[in-house]
Amino acid sequence: MDAWLADLYSVGYSFPSVVLSSSSSIIQKRAAIYVTGLAELFLYIFTAFFLFNLTISKQQENLFDQSKRLTHAIIHGEVHGNGTLPIEDKNSYLLVELRLSRDDRPRSIARNKIKFNNNNNNNNNITTQSFTLQFKLKYPLSKISPHNSYILSAKILNSQNKLIYIGDLHVPITERKNEQAKYLVINVIKTPSWYNNIDKLSLLAYKVTQWGGTEEAFTSELYTNKKSGIYTCVVCNSTLFSSKHKYNSGTGWPSFYQVAIEGNVATNIDRKYGMTRTEVHCAKCKAHLGHVFDDGPQPTYMRYCINGVALQFYSDENEMK
Repeated sequence: MDAWLADLYSVGYSFPSVVLSSSSSIIQKRAAIYVTGLAELFLYIFTAFFLFNLTISKQQENLFDQSKRLTHAIIHGEVHGNGTLPIEDKNSYLLVELRLSRDDRPRSIARNKIKFNNNNNNNNNITTQSFTLQFKLKYPLSKISPHNSYILSAKILNSQNKLIYIGDLHVPITERKNEQAKYLVINVIKTPSWYNNIDKLSLLAYKVTQWGGTEEAFTSELYTNKKSGIYTCVVCNSTLFSSKHKYNSGTGWPSFYQVAIEGNVATNIDRKYGMTRTEVHCAKCKAHLGHVFDDGPQPTYMRYCINGVALQFYSDENEMK
């Protein structure tokens, strides 16, 4: 019995009739420490819970509030008409379109229709000379890839969607909004005489010259052609290359170490398929021809690797129509 009471006293238990001053002070200090510790623990738990809920709510808010996420970019520009195109249709319109250029049919990413204002009450003719139309093109950044090429085009169509004119402009399109091209200018001129030749092209020639495609190696008759003459554009008949500069590169495509006439061939940066190459096209009609590399023979060390289907060969200049 005495031992049991001693144990109670040792843990600070007090009977109503007994006052343990020293033991009571120790218990109060320990209780204060325990209470303070519990309060801090509850404060930590509450703070963590509050921050967790705040983070979740922000994530849900961003998930549903698309305005806080950069999903689209905008190109501002102008289309200038500096030629004469009589359009016998009140409902003719300009179509500005951003297209992804690949070997297959270019895919439209964004487009904007702008209707011509017809202020002439005497007849239905609309003269597009010296007109200026502003456009704003919004496109999704999810469609943009640094491995593809993009073409900004301006088309003039009538109410039956018949194409009257198209002008293409290769522009750098990036994934960052602050690096977008702004105030682009596309010049629309009078429809050239060779424009109807595009509809007469073979399917392969159309795919190569208009869509940037590539013919299979060793399939062109011009690859092994050793006759003396000139090579012209299959679309506009502009003189591009000469047999004097043709050589056997072993690649399977007609190759030249220089162009026949400076200024008739133009180049553009091509970033398709994860590569950076120099694309070659006709400066007059913009028909895609091929690519140029710096591994050619002397004296230029250049190799113009050209699709044979994009060329016409004339053994004598008098044969040209």
